[in-house]
Amino acid sequence: MADLDRAKDFINNIRLYMTIVVAIVLSIGSGVAKLYNADNFNYLFYAANILILILLLIFVFLAKLLHKKTNELKDIK
Repeated sequence: MADLDRAKDFINNIRLYMTIVVAIVLSIGSGVAKLYNADNFNYLFYAANILILILLLIFVFLAKLLHKKTNELKDIK
């Protein structure tokens, strides 16, 4: 039973991290959109775009980890 609770807690933590990543991507994305609309293509614009790509890769990694752990949850009894 303890293993099952630990696995469920791990899955909930991954979901929390994914939510945080999505919130950060959306907030940075709105800043990038404002810079784009203002035709302000400085280093901040390009750095923010690179940061969004990195965060999206982190999101994909967390999603894969979530699916892997969910599949392992079937084996825990």
